Amino acid sequence: MDNLGNIKITRVETIQEFESLREQWNSLLFQCPEKDVFLTWEWLFAWWKWLGQSEHQLWILLFHEDERLIGIAPLMLSPKRKYGVNLNWLENIGNPECDVSTFISIEPEKTTKAFLKYLRENQREWDVLELKQVNMSNTGNQRFIAILDSSPYGIIRTTQNHLYIPLMGDNWEAYYSRLSKNMKHNLKRRMKRLSEMGPVTIQKYSGESLTWKQFQVMLAVSEKSNFPDLYKSANLFSFHKELLAFTKELKWVQIEMLFVGDRPIAFQYGFCFNNRYEDWRGGIDKEFEILAPGKLLMMFSLEDRFKCGIEENDFLRGIYSYKLDWNPQSREFTSTQIYNTDNLKPKLVYWGLIYVKPWIKFFFDKVKRKPKKENQDSP
Repeated sequence: MDNLGNIKITRVETIQEFESLREQWNSLLFQCPEKDVFLTWEWLFAWWKWLGQSEHQLWILLFHEDERLIGIAPLMLSPKRKYGVNLNWLENIGNPECDVSTFISIEPEKTTKAFLKYLRENQREWDVLELKQVNMSNTGNQRFIAILDSSPYGIIRTTQNHLYIPLMGDNWEAYYSRLSKNMKHNLKRRMKRLSEMGPVTIQKYSGESLTWKQFQVMLAVSEKSNFPDLYKSANLFSFHKELLAFTKELKWVQIEMLFVGDRPIAFQYGFCFNNRYEDWRGGIDKEFEILAPGKLLMMFSLEDRFKCGIEENDFLRGIYSYKLDWNPQSREFTSTQIYNTDNLKPKLVYWGLIYVKPWIKFFFDKVKRKPKKENQDSP
């Protein structure tokens, strides 16, 4: 344990220690302005148990002020080879499957300053810190990132947008009326054609109604989709099963399916958390692709969320046309790489990215733009 002023930092390095944190972890999370399923103990522990521990080392930091837990940094350490150099890579647990990450803290300024001091005192253990998908609409995260920017290390940052639909203060009829004429026409036309094949029904499963049997039905649809191998990994399969077991009573996991007769042809797999719906995964039976069953399912699902009083439909990361069709709004997320320029290897990599890579790109772009020399012997 390290005493940094009145902030004490404890590093959690075993799965047994991680497992014991459930109650205090979520107690802290629900005091924070940003509450997201990807920050819960349930999601992160299930991911670590089945997908993380074989290739990474736990590096969870607990921040206590006078015995009071004020922050958690859910990190892991990984050996990575980048640009021909072996590096100790510190990153958020769940990467790359999680769509949201940050430090969990009710005192972001104190936590971040203590964290930077801890990094300096343990500078030989890490080379790069990478934090992906941090929500910049949150004031705590804004302060968190601003303090990280004040560090003496090399920083490279990229931004992405997450799309979402605010549902409060509106109703389904008003929202639907604002969709494009072409969108509404196509939805009606495809619904009519689908209805000619049999009764069209929607089923929503969560809590006690969501059993592993429904998940297996979803997997069967996924095998007929554009990504048939998405759930084939045994460990990934076990992760989803464990996550479902952890959250069954909490009713966080939700699966919706579109049926024609008795046949499921589309699904949405997401999380209903803190009165928000996070649309994590989806899939369709490609045999019905021309009828856009995914869009039809989304239409029914959005109508249901309006009626249930859900505050927001979050499409999570990725800008895709099927999301843009629903007139979403966007919020900025940032991904940050912090290079430990006190160590030689990450310092060289950072200089290469900042000074060498732009010149290489400029050179190749110039070569591509250079007009071909005319053949002097041609007539």
